[in-house]
Amino acid sequence: MNLALKEIKYYKVKYLLIAAIIFLLSFLVLFVSSLAQGLGKDNVSFIEQMDASHYVISKDADNNLMNTPLSKHDQKVLEDKNIPLLKLQPVKVQKNEKFLLATVTEDYMKLPADNKVNLDSHASKTFKENDTLKLKDQDKKLKVSEFTRHQMFAHMPVGLVSQETYNNYFKDAPVNAGIIKSMSKSDMNQLNDDLKDAKLITPDKAMKGIPSYEAEQMPLNLMVIFLFLISAIVITVFFYVITIQKTTEYGILKAIGTSNRKLIFKLMQEVIVVVMVSVLISIGVIYIINMNLPATMPFFLNPNLIFLLIGLFLVVALIGVMLSIYKVLKIDPIQAIGGE
Repeated sequence: MNLALKEIKYYKVKYLLIAAIIFLLSFLVLFVSSLAQGLGKDNVSFIEQMDASHYVISKDADNNLMNTPLSKHDQKVLEDKNIPLLKLQPVKVQKNEKFLLATVTEDYMKLPADNKVNLDSHASKTFKENDTLKLKDQDKKLKVSEFTRHQMFAHMPVGLVSQETYNNYFKDAPVNAGIIKSMSKSDMNQLNDDLKDAKLITPDKAMKGIPSYEAEQMPLNLMVIFLFLISAIVITVFFYVITIQKTTEYGILKAIGTSNRKLIFKLMQEVIVVVMVSVLISIGVIYIINMNLPATMPFFLNPNLIFLLIGLFLVVALIGVMLSIYKVLKIDPIQAIGGE
């Protein structure tokens, strides 16, 4: 490690240049990944928050909870089995703000008191706690009880209300889905047999049923993949060029008895130090940006993703340095120092 640090210090301009490039690349990867996660949360965080194992939805709904309500027969089947029912209704309030009014069995999710609503924090830019919301096209009012985080569906803030409030506002409102938290396989098979026009789907399918979800995630994930490929190419080219420039030095080190193993170990240490310092600085900058972003910004910093990206950058860097290692192994000390 001492030899690697000395070399980095001696060639500081070159290593600062590659460190700056890796910093920018890792910053872009983290930013785009967090943006993808944030956009994903804006689409599916309400589904994630319900923490269900399966949903019961209409066969004609294309796996979208909003598309087609359950038939009366299937609704009765779910009620008889005490399966929580989910009801969703888009509403418009003053200032042309839209959100999704939702209710579910009270013992399944925390619901506010009657005529009150728990609203996603995306609406906090327009409304405050205890503000009164006037539903357009209806002589109905709701009072904002509190703001919650990550309660979005298809880029719409979700407002949770009590069942009584929902039923008073929307009489004979259809049921969008049934929510299954846990159920044995035999009971699930029996439920499937009892249903007529509905089917069971996993939360993953329910998320993919939202049209904007995959449409947004795919291009952003492709960008992240290409940024990793660019990182691998940049690291490979930089360390290969610097290895060629130091061919004579490597030849002298070999001539005085330095083993290939030690030279390779030094090269890998240089890569790890440069990459780790660059990535850690980019993480620090991203955290500062995240702390200052408004709640409405679709940006979500996932700690697990950060650790994954650190690991991936190290793997990419070590793969990229393989060409330099091969070059070091092939250096002939006599030829390198100008001998015959």
